[in-house]
Amino acid sequence: MAMGQMPKALLERPALLPGLDFYFNAYIDLQNDRPMGMAIGPIPWSSIVTFAQIHSLDLDDLHELNHLIRKMEQADREHDEKKGNA
Repeated sequence: MAMGQMPKALLERPALLPGLDFYFNAYIDLQNDRPMGMAIGPIPWSSIVTFAQIHSLDLDDLHELNHLIRKMEQADREHDEKKGNA
């Protein structure tokens, strides 16, 4: 790659809609709470609830947070399967 040329992955990265960075950052923060064993488990519900409480989310926001966390987990699994890391 020539000096100063942006990598293809950065050029093609998806843009987050305003406000979605909160959920993405929550997902990154909560990754450390995953149980480890023979395989990496899902982020525990209790960790998502605690995160929501710390950030003063109401019940609707908690459900949205959980929904988006689960969708990001699914996308990660699908990505790993495509790469052969599953």
